[in-house]
Amino acid sequence: ATQLHDELTTAGAHITITACDTANPDALAQLLANIPTQHPLTAVIHAAGTLNDATLHNLTPHHVTQVLHP
Repeated sequence: ATQLHDELTTAGAHITITACDTANPDALAQLLANIPTQHPLTAVIHAAGTLNDATLHNLTPHHVTQVLHP
C-alpha cells in the first residue's frame, strides 16, 4: 500500500488509505459519510484478499465463503 501511495502521489494524486469491511453496511456508510467534500471520492482500489486453499474435491462452502467474503 505504501508503494502504491507513493507512486500515485508522485503522479499528482491525493491519496487516502482507509481500511473498511465493505461487507459491513454500517461501517461502509460511515466511511462514505466521512469523505470530505473538498476531496470527493473518485476511485477505489479494493485490495482485500484471503487465501484458503483446497483441492476441488475438498472444497467446502466454508472455503468459498471465507475467500469471497472480502
